[in-house]
Amino acid sequence: MNAIYGMCRGKLSVVAAALLMAALTNPMSAWAQSPETDSRIISLDEVVVTGLGRPEPLSKIASTVQVVDSEHLRESVDNSVTELLRERAVAFFSEWTPGQTSITMRGARGDGQGRDFRGQVLVLLNGRRAGTSNLSKLSPDQLDRIEIIRGPASVAFGNQAMGGVINLITRDGRSVTGGTASIEGGSFGFGRLTAEYGSAVADNLAGYVGASGTTSDDYDGGSGASKQINTAIDRRGALAALNWDLGPSQWLNLTVRTHGVYDAGFRGSSWDYDNFEDRWNNSVDLSYAGVLDDLGIDLNAHLYAFRDVDSFQWGSEVSGFDEDNNHREVTAYGVRLTPEFRLTETTGLLVGFDGESSQLRSTRHRLSVGGGPTPQTSPYDNNEDNLLTAGYAELTQSLLDDRLTGRAGVRYTRNELSVKETPNVNLSGETDHTFDGTTYGVGLAYAVLPGLKARASYATGFRSPTGRELIGEYTSVLAPNRIFRGNADLDAEQSEQFEIGLTYAPGNLFFDVAVFDQTIEGRITTTVIDPRGAGSGDDIRQFANADGDAEVQGIEVQAQLDAAPWLDLADQRLTLGADVIWNFELLADGIDRRDSGPYGHKLQRLNEYLAALRLGYERRDRWGVSLISLLFGPMYYDTEERLLPTAEPAGNFVHRKDAYWVFNLRGHYNVTDRIRVYGGIDNLLDKNEHPMFIALDDQPYISNPTRSNGGRGNSMRGRFFSAGIRVTF
Repeated sequence: MNAIYGMCRGKLSVVAAALLMAALTNPMSAWAQSPETDSRIISLDEVVVTGLGRPEPLSKIASTVQVVDSEHLRESVDNSVTELLRERAVAFFSEWTPGQTSITMRGARGDGQGRDFRGQVLVLLNGRRAGTSNLSKLSPDQLDRIEIIRGPASVAFGNQAMGGVINLITRDGRSVTGGTASIEGGSFGFGRLTAEYGSAVADNLAGYVGASGTTSDDYDGGSGASKQINTAIDRRGALAALNWDLGPSQWLNLTVRTHGVYDAGFRGSSWDYDNFEDRWNNSVDLSYAGVLDDLGIDLNAHLYAFRDVDSFQWGSEVSGFDEDNNHREVTAYGVRLTPEFRLTETTGLLVGFDGESSQLRSTRHRLSVGGGPTPQTSPYDNNEDNLLTAGYAELTQSLLDDRLTGRAGVRYTRNELSVKETPNVNLSGETDHTFDGTTYGVGLAYAVLPGLKARASYATGFRSPTGRELIGEYTSVLAPNRIFRGNADLDAEQSEQFEIGLTYAPGNLFFDVAVFDQTIEGRITTTVIDPRGAGSGDDIRQFANADGDAEVQGIEVQAQLDAAPWLDLADQRLTLGADVIWNFELLADGIDRRDSGPYGHKLQRLNEYLAALRLGYERRDRWGVSLISLLFGPMYYDTEERLLPTAEPAGNFVHRKDAYWVFNLRGHYNVTDRIRVYGGIDNLLDKNEHPMFIALDDQPYISNPTRSNGGRGNSMRGRFFSAGIRVTF
């Protein structure tokens, strides 16, 4: 730990020292007097599978873990994974549109279009690459659990896992017995249908099927905003799973899944009235998990395939194009093998192998306004093939009567990238590139007292360049004369993180605090190499590694409490929850040097602070109500929106969005043991805000109407009512 303190600076080391001093000098408090444990409060015995792909109790994990368990998921009325995780303050979610979200976690930024191969935060499905990081594409229906590991997880998951991983774990015939069906309706033409059923099919076979569909019309913005034309969306999804019991502690699992958004409106940064998108993700998984006691091996093997599609029906009339349609597909086939050898009663060695072959294919078609001759251009992504192979190992050692767990891991990853012939791209230079890298992770978890864990960790991460960043060129929809060129000399992005934390979970309380310092080196950005027509948007830019680091220092807190036992509230729950992030340093030296204004040095698309506070009361087996308070702290952004000169002194000006609150109210009533009615009000106070965009749909307008394809700003959904009924059978 002393090494970690020495490498952390300023506020980080002061706060870290205070946390550890508190743990060692006053570890017990009145919280320890809880007479009983609520099943919804996480404990240190909670089993987490995301760390290195095999089950481990939370007490032995040295990273910060956040869990959304099955009970919370089954009670959720959220329509996308974005909405659900936003209510847990997991990260910054951009929420460009109802069907598109990017993620920023601990300074690592996801791609704006949800392309996981260009992002620094990795989304997993059942422990393997999901194929997208756009969580608004994915529904929480048919999910049994979500696990979030904060900070670099590259030892286990390699490329793109610099800021953390979000693992979506699906339901199956072992986690669901019986069936449910629900119907829901609400404001703005909202409607939702869900159904699922799980059961034993034979003595050694269980099965599960689930399906869901959602539709919503254009919504109204908050107070002072008009109808947000072109925000309608349809969602559809289904999952089927079979689970074979092969003997004591051995299972074979087959899962087939599809989820997507269709006819999804895309207002975007030019407030467009007629752009729309189809985005979907299909996958199949075959996995084996078994404990081979005779050999002293815990074996996990996973075969998977996925196809992720983004089909954009775009255009920009102000740029002269009635259509500018892009279609992108990623198809991948992969294998993960993670046997763990029990070398002694206190020593374990996990040896892993990953292999994945993927193909990216894109097309693009333009049609000029008026239908005249139209110059065609390259799609947003070059066609490319990737062959990724990786080997990794982690040694785990328990000491001091199993109170101290130390771990050290290393991973070697090799990615062979081949850029393929792409429509309207003149491929010049080398088309084949190989990137390899070694990442490390070490950590300690120490049980100071029963229910109290201290931890410390160090980890590195990386992201290798894509074909688009290495070779070829493309233009964007909004700036069709600006050229972005590849750079064959790009290096991989690198990250380094230090973290210390405490977890206190004596019973009906769970409290976790972490302090971290993350640095990202060589972030891939663009630089102007030809300013032709400076200020007109017609310049030529090239991808380049930034010559300075991005750094985030912060504190993260998770807290859950059921106060009912203290108040002798029999058969009742009085729950309080808090998830809080405070990023007290947001520095972007060298990342955006061309940015201007007093906040040009700030790391962008990341809140200074973020909080989700929950207060709930439930009379068991009858009714319940909860209030969710969301605090969005200041955020900095050099927006791509075109604003009036009075609102934006320069095109590279970094704006500061002020903090705001949003309140959501939820409730339910159990008519019988099998029938529940439920409802809620989101954005209770009808706030007119947006997580990212600077120009709200609110007067006086600051958007530039000459650069608009319809509206004058973007506002999130205003006050929203919904109600439904769920039947269990």
